[in-house]
Order: sequence, then C-alpha cells, then structure tokens
Amino acid sequence: MSNNSKRVGIIGAGLTGLTAARILARAGHAVIVCEAGPEPGGLAGTFTYAGTRLEKFYHHFFTTDLDTIRLIKELGLEERIIWRETPMGMYKNGKLMKFATPWDLLRFTPLSFFNRLRFGLVILYLSRVKHWQKYENISAREWIRRAFGEQAWETVWGPLLHGKFGEYAKEIGMPWFYSRVHTRAGSREKGMTKESLGYLKGSFQVLHQALVRDIEAYGGEVRFNEKVERLSFSRDGLVGWKTSRREEEIKTILATLAPAGLLSLLPQDQSGEYWDQLRNVQYLGNVCAVLTLKRSLSPIYWMNIPDVSSPFIAVIEHTNFISRETYNGQHVDYLSSYLPITHPRYQAPEPEILNEYYAYLAKVVSGFTPDDVAEAKVFRATYAQPVIRTGFAKNIVNPASPIKGLYISNMAQIYPEDRGMSYSIRLGEQAAGIMAAMRS
Repeated sequence: MSNNSKRVGIIGAGLTGLTAARILARAGHAVIVCEAGPEPGGLAGTFTYAGTRLEKFYHHFFTTDLDTIRLIKELGLEERIIWRETPMGMYKNGKLMKFATPWDLLRFTPLSFFNRLRFGLVILYLSRVKHWQKYENISAREWIRRAFGEQAWETVWGPLLHGKFGEYAKEIGMPWFYSRVHTRAGSREKGMTKESLGYLKGSFQVLHQALVRDIEAYGGEVRFNEKVERLSFSRDGLVGWKTSRREEEIKTILATLAPAGLLSLLPQDQSGEYWDQLRNVQYLGNVCAVLTLKRSLSPIYWMNIPDVSSPFIAVIEHTNFISRETYNGQHVDYLSSYLPITHPRYQAPEPEILNEYYAYLAKVVSGFTPDDVAEAKVFRATYAQPVIRTGFAKNIVNPASPIKGLYISNMAQIYPEDRGMSYSIRLGEQAAGIMAAMRS
C-alpha cells in the first residue's frame, strides 16, 4: 500500500463496493474497503443459523439476472447455484390463492371474469414494451387505474403499492411499476407458466466472502467494523478520509452509501444542482422478522398481502424455496414491511413488532398462535428502498461527483429498476470503469 498515487478507498462492503474493489484491485490499484459492520454483504448480509448462514432480508435471483450469474461463475461458484420453481400466491378475502400462471389468474375470483382477462392482457402488453421513458411523468396509480381498471387497482395493485411505499403510494412513478412487471415477466418461461429462482448453497455470504478473498489476493484490503466518519478535501479535490480507527490520505474514493449517508460525511455547505439532486432522494426503511416455526405457514414461497391494514407486505416462506432439511428440518419465514424510519413500528422494541406481526398472521394462517414460533429475530435497514416518484430521472446523478476524486454509487442510480443484486453488481462495474478511466 506504499504507492499513494494508486490508492483507492471504497466505503461499504456490499455487492457494489466489493465488485468495484475487485475490478480495481485486479487492475493494479491499492484498494482499501471500509465497512462499518462486522461482515460483508450490505442488505444481502447474513447471520449464523442452524449450522449455516441465512439472509437477514430475503434474497434470490432470477434467470434474467445475468450479471449475478456471470459473477458467480467467474468466482468458481457455479456448482453452488440452486434453481427452483417457486409457487407464488395472494391472500385475499380470507383465502390463499395461487397467483403465478395465467390459469391462476383465471381462477382469481376477487376480480370479475372480464377484469381477469384484462389483467392478463395488460401484463402481456407491459412485458413487450421495450422503453420506459414514455412513462416518466405518469404515476403508477394513474396508469394502473386506466389500463387495469378500478377493480384491479382497489383489489390488488393499490394495496400492494401501499404496502411497499405507504403514504407515498399515490406518488410512485409508472417507470418503477413497469420495470417490476417487465423484469418479472422476462424471468418466466414462454407462456408465462413457470418461473425459476436462484439461490446459493450456503447463502449469499458465499459470494461475498469469495469477493473478499479475490480482492485480497490482488493486494486489496477489506476492513470490517471500521466506519468512515468524515471525508476531507481541498480546492484541488479529495484529500482523504477519517475513519473510526485512523486518518488517511486517499485521493480517490467510491462511496456506496445512500445519499443521506454520503452527505453526512461532507461539510453541510455543499451547494449546486448535483447535491440538490442527491438531497431529493428519499428512502424508506425496512423491518423484517425472520421466524423459525414448528409448522409451515403455507405451501407458497411468496404470498403477497394486498391489504392496507396488514403490518407486512408479504409472507415469504424460505423453506418452500430451499429445503428445510438445510436448516435442521425447521420452517423459516420472513415477514417484511417498508416504512419511514420515523414510523412507530420502526422505532418499536422487538417484542412489540412481533406481537403486531403475530396478530395479523393469525388472520392469514388458520390456527396460528405465537406458540408456533420457536425463535424470532427482527432486522432493520435504514435505507432499504428509494421512493421512486414521478419524474425521478431528474434525480439520477453521474457517478463522478463535482469533488475531484469522489465517486458515488447507490441504489437510486439503478432507476427505473428495483432493488436487486444484479443491479448492484452492474453499478460496481460501471463505477470501477469510470474511476479507472479518470485515473489513467
């Protein structure tokens, strides 16, 4: 690390930061990754569970996530990929209904027969639209009500958007909704009848650790439990960083933090369009309960809950995707909600959150009681989901900031796509390419 001219700092050891670090280390740069937490992975981070590892927040990848699949192969992990056909469903009007294939849609009685046909045709249309830009200034609410009809909005899409974005649901831009539908449709086989999802044997920690090893093999350094507290710069550009352990001269840094996290490292007097764009990006947090159960909650992997009174948006039974024999025969479920970090549920102690979740779960799953839960953990993420309002494209900034040597990559820059590992990997690759070009 003696060559300061080639030293590169990266803030955050999520997939974006690790991907960029790997590329830059292989190109001969002296890379230092600083991660405030004890382990790599970011929102895809894991914890020890039943003799293996499990994600704190549910994760999988699609057959269309080519960046993820390619990286896994490059790291020699292809044999660890698990592909499974996954049942999807919807809880509505006191019933659990499969909601994955055209035949399931035809049997979805909460919609009239005409609106079921209409629903399928609109999904098919969106799957074939190639460009999202024409939707930039249209709200998802406006477009859905016009295309799918009022019944589909009130019964399905409205409650689901509310579950994802809460009070901001009416402001969400159509490009976000288009991207969700288009990507999901693209992952299905011809005829829209089957969908396979991917996972890694041993959890996604296997991928994160392989990236760390690769970075270190090329002379890079990955530090954990070391938080970057401040960035310093002069008129000529970036000077370095101060972490919880040391102060260093580093003139090229990639920050993979959410905009608010990055801005907190800089003097508060940053002005100009670039910084205003960053300030305009608002995030929701996430509260996710991981339950170990004595019984299965449903035969469905992903059960959407289109009900505005529900404290969680879905019940994800991980062991309907990955065999429960992997987890000592235990059933594993995720209950997840997106909400502002000022929301009482986000601020509440763990027992209160679980009691609220259990009370609603008893309505969804016949006979469920808290005694069915052998163990429960609650995880919270401060920056889990950007609020993608109409016209959001104007908030997308160039990775190269106005401060010479400072680059940024964050979840908001994948617009109009939603969160996903492939997009995080792509962000890291793009940032590394831009940084390498600027330094050459």
